Amino acid sequence: MRALIILVTCCLRTRQWYATELGVKMADEEAEQNLSAQTDTSATIGALREKLLKLAIALKNSTDSPAQSSTQYCQHFCQTLVEYAGRWRMEEEPLPLVEVYTVALLSYAQASPCLSSQCENVPLVLERLSLSCVELLLSLPEHFPDALWEEFKSSVQSAHSQLKENGITQLALLSAVAQETGVWTNSTLHSLLSNESPQTEEVHKFLQLEGPILLEMRVKHLIKENHMERAALLARACAECPEFEGKGHFKQMYLVCLCSASAQEPLMEELSKVDCRDALEMICNLESEGDERGAFSLCSAFLTRQLLQGDTYCAWELTLFWSKLLKRMESSVETFLDRCRQMSLLSTTVFHILFFIKVIQSEVDKVGLPVCVDMCIRALQLESSDGNTKATICKTISCLLPTDLEIKRACQLTQFLLEPTVDSYYAVETLYNEPDQKLEEESLPVPNSLRCELLLVFKTQWPFDPEFWDWKTLKRHCLTLMGEEASIVSSIDLLNDNEIPETPEEEDDTAQGEEVFRDVTDYFMDTTHELNEITDKRQKIRETKKLREKGFISARFRNWQAYMQYCVLCDKEFLGHRIRFPSQRSKILMAPMDLVDACQKAQSYSTQEISK
Repeated sequence: MRALIILVTCCLRTRQWYATELGVKMADEEAEQNLSAQTDTSATIGALREKLLKLAIALKNSTDSPAQSSTQYCQHFCQTLVEYAGRWRMEEEPLPLVEVYTVALLSYAQASPCLSSQCENVPLVLERLSLSCVELLLSLPEHFPDALWEEFKSSVQSAHSQLKENGITQLALLSAVAQETGVWTNSTLHSLLSNESPQTEEVHKFLQLEGPILLEMRVKHLIKENHMERAALLARACAECPEFEGKGHFKQMYLVCLCSASAQEPLMEELSKVDCRDALEMICNLESEGDERGAFSLCSAFLTRQLLQGDTYCAWELTLFWSKLLKRMESSVETFLDRCRQMSLLSTTVFHILFFIKVIQSEVDKVGLPVCVDMCIRALQLESSDGNTKATICKTISCLLPTDLEIKRACQLTQFLLEPTVDSYYAVETLYNEPDQKLEEESLPVPNSLRCELLLVFKTQWPFDPEFWDWKTLKRHCLTLMGEEASIVSSIDLLNDNEIPETPEEEDDTAQGEEVFRDVTDYFMDTTHELNEITDKRQKIRETKKLREKGFISARFRNWQAYMQYCVLCDKEFLGHRIRFPSQRSKILMAPMDLVDACQKAQSYSTQEISK
């Protein structure tokens, strides 16, 4: 036993010795790698410095015109900088890039006396270089080497002074950053980001010193690093600064930050202060900058507010933008439809639901048909729906399911019950006189369960249930609801019963047009006026034939039209049996006009007024 303990102890000591040796070896290898990396970085920086020096000498000794030589220098300078800076990644090795930018700034400043002010690339290259350098500095770690920072500060100040002497001021932005002991170390900035409520005067003074461009870069960097609360604080301070009014997009960045926050009350409060037209402009700005997620979140927030408040101002534009951005971000059709369904549940008006139906039909067409029908069901159930909006929903459903006769009957009957007129009655009669369809569940465009749900919702809108009625029973109930206009239908039915059969010649003229009356709601009045205005018999037959081919005229409607008369005094049409003809003298003076018994204007006309 004792020997076993000694053996285990020896093994442990041996393992510890090997571990120590291995650790020392790995540390040595890491140190060698770091030394090698530092050596490579120093060599690369030295090579960059030499190459930029050669470019400056070539610029100084150039025999070309100043503008041409400056253009060539700027081109070669940018190519060299991209070549050397591309050897390190900003996220992984930012410190070597700081040295690269430092060498480039000093070299450009030394060459500035030879650069021509007539070359537009001279200030442009320096501005791009300054912005890239600021972007790099903002992403640096908090524990930045003091020696490297001091070297960078002195280099920037020296370059800025030399460039100003030659009339080049594009380095002012970078010079403002280099004034502090660090990129994020300013006391006012620190208090602002910590939500410590610094004095307003100090905040405005700091913001004016930094300028809108640098502050906008700070906010975007904080958003990129997912520091939304700090970004919101800085963006709000910039948006409220009177010096920045109309400068930068601080308001839209502040709203984007609020969209990512969990609390919705501050967001809705801020959104209520922004006009929807301005919101659309913000969304377009974000989209043009490539920030599609920011644009989508902001668009979703504004659209949600519109849905909850039932506000239709710019609602269609917001819905359209929202759907386009969502389709770009979500390739899955199911996800797209699910998001549309969820947003439609927030709707308190029919118009918003119709907007969602329209974008679904535009983006995914038939695949989204069940979702559209489901939205129509909810729209019919909204308490805010009035007669006109429900009629619009019925027409939408008829367009979504044009081959489903039972659904079309329910839609047309609902429209009739909302407004029981003669034309809507005949539209119902036409559909109910068509032969019933035999449903095959496999060929239905929507699930049968959804159809049944839709029909049940329709029945809740009706004063009776005509499911097992024939047309005569339904007709009797419809005429009861029509009031005085029921007499028109009764008169036409009586005229049809007593109608003299057509002659063979008349049958030849009308035989080709015996098609089903399809859409009397849209075309009834237009058809009547067109036929009344045609006096020539052949022309009338020709126009009637065209209307028949379009399906606008039925046999019953033609009979109705034949007995209709027009009164020029009251601008109305009446059946012939309701017309009162004037006296013989008035008839001569007013021929061929007819007077209607119900027309107050006709009753008030005297013979003297007519004679005048």
